[in-house]
Amino acid sequence: MRTWNETWRWLRLGGVSAGALLAGLGCAMGPEEFGPQLKSTSTTLGSNISIFRDVMAPHGEWLQLPEVGWVWRPDAKLVGLDFVPYATSGQWVFSDWGWTFQSDWDWGWAPFHYGRWFVAPSEGWVWWPDDEWAPSWVDWRWGEGLAGWQPMPLPGMNVRRPWTFVATSDLVQPDVSRYLVPPDQEAALVAKTQPVGARVTGRTGQWNVGPEPDEVASATGAPVPHTGPIAPPTGQPPIAGPHSAAR
Repeated sequence: MRTWNETWRWLRLGGVSAGALLAGLGCAMGPEEFGPQLKSTSTTLGSNISIFRDVMAPHGEWLQLPEVGWVWRPDAKLVGLDFVPYATSGQWVFSDWGWTFQSDWDWGWAPFHYGRWFVAPSEGWVWWPDDEWAPSWVDWRWGEGLAGWQPMPLPGMNVRRPWTFVATSDLVQPDVSRYLVPPDQEAALVAKTQPVGARVTGRTGQWNVGPEPDEVASATGAPVPHTGPIAPPTGQPPIAGPHSAAR
């Protein structure tokens, strides 16, 4: 029996029964790489979220952290020592649900659309799995020629989530990590920028749609890249309209 990773690779390479198999798995296929529809909200790998275990294990290491539970740390040999989530090996593009991070890695459908990223002491960037999809789980800042994003917090937990900044003119560059402002300027750049982006409510959580695409186009001098129509794997639209920007 194929593992999900093998099945997804087969689908991406043009499996004859791709549409039928995806329907059977309960997920929708679009320009983004979506994983299977997940139903459990538990963070233990013994639940339905265990699907992430097999998909992500070849690309990093699963760790169990006190008061947090299971998290995944990417292999530095694969992603590089200077890895930054939502920046390394990928590009910001606009979708009908807001800004989404298109990863160059075939496993990018999981950690950049489900769960949360944070910096764990002595471990660096780690990913906490969860079952709800979003175009990206980040908050945004904008102003003074700068665009910044920060992973959203884990529910009920206080963890370190650094801001990442680029010049607004570089926001949609491929492999945007090549254009990052040095992290030692984070505090000064937070002070110079303002929160931006409306909140959209999904199944249980909210995500931030990010800066207006017209503003990004004005800053870059070119139309923003767009994924075209996409839908979450649940096949269900958000259950509420935009809310005020995060503060």
